[in-house]
Amino acid sequence: MSAQKFNSYIKEACQLAGINELITVTSYSGGKSIEKTVPKYELITSHTARKTFTTNSLIFGLNESIVKKITGHKKDKNFQRYVKLADEYLKEESNSAWNKRK
Repeated sequence: MSAQKFNSYIKEACQLAGINELITVTSYSGGKSIEKTVPKYELITSHTARKTFTTNSLIFGLNESIVKKITGHKKDKNFQRYVKLADEYLKEESNSAWNKRK
């Protein structure tokens, strides 16, 4: 199956799942900003799914080496971006929980 067809199926599945929140995307052309509002499912691709799976798996505590094996990440440099995102999220959540106690 081609990547294009796979992404088409992902978008269809996300639409059926009700992932249809409107998202405004800004792009730039010739120094001008162009805003376009689309349903969220139109923006989801196989890369988005892989990135989300990786980040959420780390947030939920899955061992890094297992996540790397599942996702096929070969280089630590590429994988570390997800680790940083997960660490930032965990820090924010911890701070939020502790700040509620004040």
